[in-house]
Amino acid sequence: MPRIRLKNKNYVKQIREIKPPVWQTKSFWLAIILLYAVWIYGLRRPVYQHLYGKPAESLPEQMVETWEDVTDQDWQETTVNGYKIRYMIRKKYSVVGRIVYLDWYSLIGAWYRSAMYGSNSYIYDGVAPVDVSVAHGAMAAEDNLRKLKFSHENRLLKLKWKYGENVVYNYDEVNNNHTIPASKNILRALKIVKMGEPVYIEGYLIDWKGTEKYADFEMTTAIAPKEFHKDKYGGEWAIKCRQIFVTKISFGGYSFE
Repeated sequence: MPRIRLKNKNYVKQIREIKPPVWQTKSFWLAIILLYAVWIYGLRRPVYQHLYGKPAESLPEQMVETWEDVTDQDWQETTVNGYKIRYMIRKKYSVVGRIVYLDWYSLIGAWYRSAMYGSNSYIYDGVAPVDVSVAHGAMAAEDNLRKLKFSHENRLLKLKWKYGENVVYNYDEVNNNHTIPASKNILRALKIVKMGEPVYIEGYLIDWKGTEKYADFEMTTAIAPKEFHKDKYGGEWAIKCRQIFVTKISFGGYSFE
């Protein structure tokens, strides 16, 4: 017997829309970017201050730096950000000043620079992940700093006279610190300190060397104001930077160690 199929004239075929997973949508990634921005630029600083910092007294109004001789030092070993290094303390150092430039060095940047300068870029950026340039003395006055332009390139601080009269343009009162954090708390503090704000930095000026496959890499520190490199950079004499093992940093009413 033949099969009889009945048609329903009122039937409307429904098309089921298949939606992509939420993580493949633009709105999801926009929300992630927004949350990241809120964390970095809004929440991270107060959270880090309250969780990892300690309330500190106001910084002294006089912005000065201090140098202390340290005797009978020998080479020591430590590990910074996964890199084993050898170092020698040259001087104890502290400064009350104003931050004029911050320059962070990332893994991507190290990979890029390694193509030009070799694999030593990895240990350099890993051990000293941020350059913190600080002005002190008369040069650090807010009115004075507005008349100067600071820039940073290839680990060197540069400054120009923008405008105005009676500008303090003194290389004795500004320095570029290749900061080596002594603890995770110091690293957290460096991530939230802001350009232009007063800061107290304490630590040791050190010469340091790589080990194992980075054994040929070494850095020496400036141990006096306005100490020049023995070689020219870009055809000009450059002031030697300070390799500073940071043990304490204070700003914004909090101290990190």
